Order: sequence, then C-alpha cells, then structure tokens
Amino acid sequence: MLITYQLDENDFLQYQLYTASKSERIKKKRLKSKIIIPIIYGLIIAFDLYKGNTNSAIVFLAMGILWFFLYPLWEKRHYIKHYKGFIKENYQNRFNKVVVIEFAYDFISSNDISGSEMKIATSEIEEINEISSSIFIKFNIGNSLILPKNKIQNNDDIILFLRQLANSLNVKYNIENNWKWK
Repeated sequence: MLITYQLDENDFLQYQLYTASKSERIKKKRLKSKIIIPIIYGLIIAFDLYKGNTNSAIVFLAMGILWFFLYPLWEKRHYIKHYKGFIKENYQNRFNKVVVIEFAYDFISSNDISGSEMKIATSEIEEINEISSSIFIKFNIGNSLILPKNKIQNNDDIILFLRQLANSLNVKYNIENNWKWK
C-alpha cells in the first residue's frame, strides 16, 4: 500500500503535544507547577491568619485561587509556543515536502523528494496512536511516523491496514479521537 502526502508545522505540533500529554515526566511536572504555588500561598495564608493579618490572608487566598485556575491556561499556551519554536528550529526543512510511504506487512518504507529514505521492519513498531487529526506510528528505536488524516486520500484503507497490522504484531492500537491538548 502506497501513500503520498506533505507535512506542515501543525502536523509536527500535534505530534509533539500528543507525545507530551502522554509523558509521565511532563504530567508530573505540570501537576507540580499547578499545585506548588497554591500550597505556598496556603502556608502564607495560615501564617497571616496566625498573626492576625486577615487582609493579607484574603489577598493571598485570591492570588492562590487565580493561580490555580489561570495557570493551566497560560501553561497550555507556553507549551504550544515552546514546541512551535522547537519545530521551526529542528524540522523546518521537512515542511511541505512530498513524502511517499509504502506499507507492507513486514516493513514500512519512507522516501521524500530530497532523497532521504528510511526502511523499518514492522516488528520495530512499539504502538500506533490515532487521534482525530492524525495517526502516529511509534517505533522502538525512538522515532515516529506522522500520518495526517486530512492529507491522505485512502484514509479508511490505511486505518484498516494499520489495525490489522497492530493486531498481527500484538501491538497496541490506541484510538483517542477526543484527545485535545489541555
């Protein structure tokens, strides 16, 4: 089975954000960042209340509540900005280049117009992740293939093939069509 498509900055961004959302290290870091400051504010509030500084305690309470609810919105945009910069720096030469991928039951071959070629045995597939906009094929060697659904013509055939391949290889095929970066 042969497919041809072009990747753009948004395809790489979706991949980076999805990968970050599944990383245990990043999940813990994000949770810590959201919780630590309100805890510090809580300690200051307790100290202020102990000292009888009610007005100061109320100010820190308001700041803690605002931090807890507004920080995730800021952090979401911060990660997007960070990954956009990373993508422009590291993948800019791969934008809008025609990629040809050949799928077989024993290998996946990828070629682009610039002449780079990759051939990987399907036994190297670690997992396949499908979100509403893309399919990400993750390999044991650390890299992945990004397949943007809206740029592939025979989308249903590819999805069916990849599900059968995952089943035959006993590899996870995760469907998360409701995934969103939060």
